[in-house]
Amino acid sequence: MDSIWKSTTRQFLRSKSGFAGLVMMIVILLFTVYSAAEVPQNIAFKWNNPQSWTGNPVGAAPVWVGVIGLHVSPSIPVSLKMWQESNVSAGAARFYEYNSNSSFSWSSSTTPQDVSFLPTFRGNAISATIAWTKPGAKAVDIQVSQVQSGNQYDANSPDFKNAISQYILAQTGQYSSGLTKSQVMSALFDQNGKGLLSGPVDTGDFTVEVQLLSTSPLNFTSNSSFNVIGTSYGPMGTDYYGRPIDLGILAGLPNALELGILTSVVAVVGGVIFGGLAGYFGGRKDGIMQWTTIVFLALPALNFLVVISYSSSLTLLEEGLLISFLSWPFYAIIARTVALSIKSQTYIEADRAMGIPAYRTFFSHFMPRLAPVSIAYTVLGIPAGILLVETLGFLGIQPPNLITWGTILDSAFFNEAALYGWWWWVLFPGLMIVIATIPFVLMGFALDKIIAPRVTNFD
Repeated sequence: MDSIWKSTTRQFLRSKSGFAGLVMMIVILLFTVYSAAEVPQNIAFKWNNPQSWTGNPVGAAPVWVGVIGLHVSPSIPVSLKMWQESNVSAGAARFYEYNSNSSFSWSSSTTPQDVSFLPTFRGNAISATIAWTKPGAKAVDIQVSQVQSGNQYDANSPDFKNAISQYILAQTGQYSSGLTKSQVMSALFDQNGKGLLSGPVDTGDFTVEVQLLSTSPLNFTSNSSFNVIGTSYGPMGTDYYGRPIDLGILAGLPNALELGILTSVVAVVGGVIFGGLAGYFGGRKDGIMQWTTIVFLALPALNFLVVISYSSSLTLLEEGLLISFLSWPFYAIIARTVALSIKSQTYIEADRAMGIPAYRTFFSHFMPRLAPVSIAYTVLGIPAGILLVETLGFLGIQPPNLITWGTILDSAFFNEAALYGWWWWVLFPGLMIVIATIPFVLMGFALDKIIAPRVTNFD
């Protein structure tokens, strides 16, 4: 037996498809380990909470698309730290003034989609003054009244729009009311002059200086920020809510493998034992077991899963077991065919003639010969399990607080990603479903070619 397994291993490694599948699987497992180590534990809660992604660009393309000629702007985090404190007296009143500044270089010819001012401090501030300075120009002062720690102020805020309206009036001589966010961003980044809002983007060093005013001391426990939110983000872009697609891909990888392996192992083991016993028993017992297999095989699996999922909230384990419960008949039919072939061998008749108990014959002759088949079809069954799980996710049917590639595709379909040209939202999760299944298909077919000829001659 050991020599057979060693020979099988050697043939498997010599097989181009088997070796390629093994290498791909190792890479996927390494990414799975990386996902378990790097993805936050509360990612499922954050993923379904839009407030967690307010600082990210919405519908941003991957950062590398600029290399292929698409015009995108980068996202630049601007940290505000090293606050300088000074006291200001106005009659009997005493005020505390805090100043911090930072700068960044802008070289893109595309205007970013937003800016985000996020102050973080302990205490009560009266107001904030943001001095925005373009390259070689005077500062634009934006007054933010009733500023509160943890609140985000962006280009759509009334304070920004009011200040920018006055700035546009000074530059063009025309007053603009009801500004859109894109117009505010154009005023902040376009070159000054009559052509503001329609002119080219200014490039060079921009400076942001923030002044906080309060009647009592403020305590800065963490850095505030004034982020420039571009039209590109990360290696896979973002979705409608600003969620990074690459983070969703990583978070969904362990779930896909876990459910795929669970459903395949349980379905194959259960189906092989059931089908093997049917072929071994034969006669009336075989007929009854065959009828049972056909009944389960005739069940519309997807429809059945949809009904069960809507009628009760399933856990991850329950969903995997339910899929396995509907998948075993296929493997039972294959195992029964192999068992019937084994049953016709002379050593089976010899065991019966010597009065060896039936259970000993089954476990000593049938199961060792069914084991290679089980291994091959377990590997081949994992892609089917992954595809079914992702299909259920696409239909919106899955355990709560579970991230899958199917749910990412469902969200893309619901938010009309294709209509808005957000191709990355559809491409990467769809591509990952294919990539995650290919290595198991390659290894499964390689094992099947090696093992199938030996099933009935296994010593």
